[in-house]
Amino acid sequence: MELKHLKTFLYVSRCLNFTKAAEQLNYSQPAVTAQIQALEQELKQTFFFHVGKQTYLTPAGTLLQSYAEQVFAVIDNMQQTFRMLGRPYGSLSIAAYETFCSAYFPAILSEFVRQYPEVEIKLYSHVTNEVIRGVLANEYDMGIISGTFQHPELKNVVIAEENLVLVVSEQIAEQYAGPNLLQDLPFLKYRIDGPFHDTMRQFLAGANLAPKSVIEFDSLEAIKQAAIKRLGIALISENLVKKEIEQKILRCVYQNGRIKIITSLIMLRDKADWSTAKAFQKLLQSMWYVT
Repeated sequence: MELKHLKTFLYVSRCLNFTKAAEQLNYSQPAVTAQIQALEQELKQTFFFHVGKQTYLTPAGTLLQSYAEQVFAVIDNMQQTFRMLGRPYGSLSIAAYETFCSAYFPAILSEFVRQYPEVEIKLYSHVTNEVIRGVLANEYDMGIISGTFQHPELKNVVIAEENLVLVVSEQIAEQYAGPNLLQDLPFLKYRIDGPFHDTMRQFLAGANLAPKSVIEFDSLEAIKQAAIKRLGIALISENLVKKEIEQKILRCVYQNGRIKIITSLIMLRDKADWSTAKAFQKLLQSMWYVT
């Protein structure tokens, strides 16, 4: 059975007028009549009868109309579903370190949900190794990590390269000079392994700084707040303290522009072309430095 014959029948059954159906379908009336006749021959039934100039459905016609409505409802639903595949849809699970979740994601996810309210977001806070493992195991659609990670099944997209800065409270900045900073102030250390830890050691070595006193934190936000409250000196991403520096709450006392902290988005290569993943990646890259 040809769908176009069934579609023609449906139009005629709705308006019970061959001429009007032909106009709606942009067919000639003989073409409409020929298609109805072909359908009747195939199913060995008569679907219409005429009383004067009025056209009516036969019982077989009424039955076929019910089936045709169901068929084209399914087709319409299928077409609508596939049209939606061109836009973000479904759910998106993201795993990231706690600092990314608290410092960057509130604004980014708020904007993403505003643009694509039909997408359900699931956010998980994990250390880097767990993020990588979970993405590789297909437990999470995406992961945000410090540094980069190369794997044949993963796509790694660098979304940020940021300067690291040493900052202290503006209120006590005048009391300390560069080489003596870590002799006088506790170093507020970020408790993390991997690329960020290695970059941190490289930065301190380049500045010829060797902390004598260390206080460790699991969160960069906690480190920032500790620096504001004059607990010590913090090594932190410039982007995370730019407002506090502009407002003269914190002061940058040392930075090395050659040393960057890299942040990457990782996902399985098979998911990289998903409309939802592409939309989130685009928004992530556009908003990272303005959060």
